[in-house]
Amino acid sequence: MFVSTYESAIDAKGRVSIPASFRAALGGGNRIFLWPALDGSGCLEGGGEALMAMYRATLTRLAPQSPARKALVTRIIAGSADLKMDDTGRIKLTDELMQAADLEGRVKFAGNMDSFQIWNPERHAAHFDAMAAEAAKEDTLEALGQAYNEVLRQQVGGAPGLTIIDGGEG
Repeated sequence: MFVSTYESAIDAKGRVSIPASFRAALGGGNRIFLWPALDGSGCLEGGGEALMAMYRATLTRLAPQSPARKALVTRIIAGSADLKMDDTGRIKLTDELMQAADLEGRVKFAGNMDSFQIWNPERHAAHFDAMAAEAAKEDTLEALGQAYNEVLRQQVGGAPGLTIIDGGEG
C-alpha cells in the first residue's frame, strides 16, 4: 500500500527517486505507469503493474464501445508513460508529464492506497488544505463511520480492540 507523503528533487536530466516505501509497495517490480490525473487536479497518478492489471480488469467490464470506456482507456492506458525504474530507484519523467503537472525542481509523492500521486509542492499544499477541510465535514465523517462499521461487521468476530463508531447505520 502506498502511504505517506515524501518530497524529492528532480535532477537536471528529469530523474526523480521513488521513495523507498513506494518501491516496496511495488513488490519488486521496476515498471512505473504515470498519467495526468483524471480529476484535473494537476498532479500525476500512477503505480506499478498491479495497478495497471486492476485498471485492465475494471475497464474490460465496461462495454467495448461505451464512451466511458473509450475515455478512460484513452486517458489511463494510452495516456500513461511506461517508465522503467533504475537500480537506484529513479525514473526519468517525460517532458510531457513534467509539463502536465507543472513539475520542476522539487516534487511531492503522495500515497493513495493502491496508487500514488506526484505533485508540484505548491499545488500539493493547496490540495492538502482543501482535503483537510473536506475531511472535517460532518457528511464525510459520517461516510467514514458507515464504511468502517460495514467492514468491521464483515470481519468474523471483529478485530481485537476495534469498536463500531457511533452514528453508523446498522
